[in-house]
Amino acid sequence: MNSLLRCSRVRTASSLLKTAPSSRRFLATEIDANTDAKPEKRVRKDFTQRLNNGPSFSDFASSSAPLTPAEAMEKAQSKAAKARLPRWLKTDIPVGKEVSRIRKTLRELKLHTVCEEARCPNMGECWGGGKHGTATATIMIMGDTCTRGCRFCSVKTSKTPGALDANEPQNVARALAAWGLDYVVLTSVDRDDLPDFGSAHFAETVRSIREQAPQMMIECLTPDFLGRADLIEPVAQSGLDVYAHNIETVEGLQRSVRDHRANYKQSMFVLEHVKRTKPTLLTKSSIMLGVGETDAEVMQTMRDLRTAGVDIVTLGQYMRPTKRHMKVHEYVTPEKFAHWEKIGSELGFVYAASGPLVRSSYKAGEFFISEILRKRASASMRNVAASVAEGRNKSPTIQA
Repeated sequence: MNSLLRCSRVRTASSLLKTAPSSRRFLATEIDANTDAKPEKRVRKDFTQRLNNGPSFSDFASSSAPLTPAEAMEKAQSKAAKARLPRWLKTDIPVGKEVSRIRKTLRELKLHTVCEEARCPNMGECWGGGKHGTATATIMIMGDTCTRGCRFCSVKTSKTPGALDANEPQNVARALAAWGLDYVVLTSVDRDDLPDFGSAHFAETVRSIREQAPQMMIECLTPDFLGRADLIEPVAQSGLDVYAHNIETVEGLQRSVRDHRANYKQSMFVLEHVKRTKPTLLTKSSIMLGVGETDAEVMQTMRDLRTAGVDIVTLGQYMRPTKRHMKVHEYVTPEKFAHWEKIGSELGFVYAASGPLVRSSYKAGEFFISEILRKRASASMRNVAASVAEGRNKSPTIQA
């Protein structure tokens, strides 16, 4: 009896389970017990809506509507035009027999030129003879590696350049004598690693040229020798005709353009001291334009140079040698350069050369400077002859 009752209870419970809705509790949350149904995905409609209404790729790529093919081509041509040099700065590639001959001679004698090292735009004209018919090259002595790092210059730099070539003064003199030039420019790298900064070597080179080519006119474009008067004087008294030292830029841009060891007052002192040491020497300096200077600053620099007794000034366009060097701030127009040349004459410079392609060592400038030197020499000869004749006239007559 008891067993029958127990079985009926089990069947009753079983039937209740079948008829009752299927449910279970899990963490106090009732869910459907149907395990075959997949859970519904939660869609973030608000986020999707914001994403669809947000910026597209074109908003990041351009602030305006996409360009048409014609507009894109016009924009590309505009950029190319901005990157090109102005027409007045374009020059011919240096080629020709005279250029090849000079380059071969330089390599044989292991000489360097600032024309090549500084990538001068006038190399073709100067080496090829130009309109004045005489080939010239600016010789760079004391090696091809500088101890300073000016931001405009492409000459190699090092704290420890190689030793000086003791035979260089004679090699330079022999090469110049063989070329038969009328006018030569000597320049050099800075050699702050040497006790005398290369002053004695510079002076010895000038003396060697004087011995082998006494008729040659010599211009020296020197470093600042750190403003030491005792090192400036030997070069000034070595027998050269023109002493040049470049101020490079206006006073306010010195630190951003030149090496930190060079400065405006130091360069002015060099030019002033040369005049005090030998007043008959022509002194010369150069200013780069297009590096961020103002007209007022250029005017003040020219006045300061004239006050320092400088006879010759040249102004030219800064040309960026490589992408590693400072950028060109502006390309100054030929009309503006003509304005500064006129100002130079008004300020009393003996000679002022100003133009986009004018450099401190510039062939046309050398031609005019040589004419100035010849006139001075002729005037000096006439004065000597007049003095001699006057002395003879005043001498007492000997009575028989």
